[in-house]
Amino acid sequence: MGRYRTNAVYTKELKQSVRNIKFPITVGLYCFIVACIGLFTLVAISAYGYPIYSTYTIKQDFITFYSVLFGLEFALVIFVVPAITGGAISGERDHGTLDLLLATNLGHYRIIMGKLISVVSKLLIYVISSLPVLALIFTMGGAGLTDLMMYMLLILLTSLYIGSFGVLMSVIFRKTSTAMAVTYIWIMFIALGTISVALMSNAIVPSSNNSLSPVLLLNPVITLFSLLDAQIGLPEIVGSYIKFENNTSFVMNNWLMLSISVQFVVTVINVLLATHFLNPFRGRAKKYVS
Repeated sequence: MGRYRTNAVYTKELKQSVRNIKFPITVGLYCFIVACIGLFTLVAISAYGYPIYSTYTIKQDFITFYSVLFGLEFALVIFVVPAITGGAISGERDHGTLDLLLATNLGHYRIIMGKLISVVSKLLIYVISSLPVLALIFTMGGAGLTDLMMYMLLILLTSLYIGSFGVLMSVIFRKTSTAMAVTYIWIMFIALGTISVALMSNAIVPSSNNSLSPVLLLNPVITLFSLLDAQIGLPEIVGSYIKFENNTSFVMNNWLMLSISVQFVVTVINVLLATHFLNPFRGRAKKYVS
């Protein structure tokens, strides 16, 4: 058997991250902020309840606490991943190292995947380091280790999904600032624009049984809602408009798996497009063959 080879780009990116003092400082600062918000939320709902609920119950308190902590982690993915991946390839171009990277025996696909997976790995360090804070949910009961692992898996898939847009934009645009800006605009369209499109389509053709427009399968925030609904239920402010469980609609009843499948397909398409556009000889391939 041949010796297992790691991705050189992936290894280089991780080594550069851990050698920088800023990385452990930012991880510690992030865990401190998450801990403060988690403890504040726990104290607030224990002392006063939560005002958005019509009926104060322990179950609704737990749903609130669970949603706040996991929503905070999910926001990290949406806002941080585009900033990191937006300069994945354009940053190499700015430093004049992209030509050297392309001249190596690494394939274009391995370069793209090395950049993308390194970003996901760094993000997972943030998430894993905050697991002791997330373990506060066990103090209120109602959730198990399986629920936590399912959430971690969703974080991983969403990181790949959003990161693939950033890497693609980084390949297409030469400047890092432009790539990051376009990535943020595109992600905001997916997170907020799809909701607007769904609302307009629902105004034209009203849906029944709290069904959602299929365009929202692209929205990772709605995917998070579907996971929360399957695990613990949704807060009343959201659950009164959306109902995934025990819905007569096939799409709504299987929203979690369908949305993950659609987003995975989009991720693969983004990676393939980034690999194609990274090839500097793509336009001259047929000329040289002939």
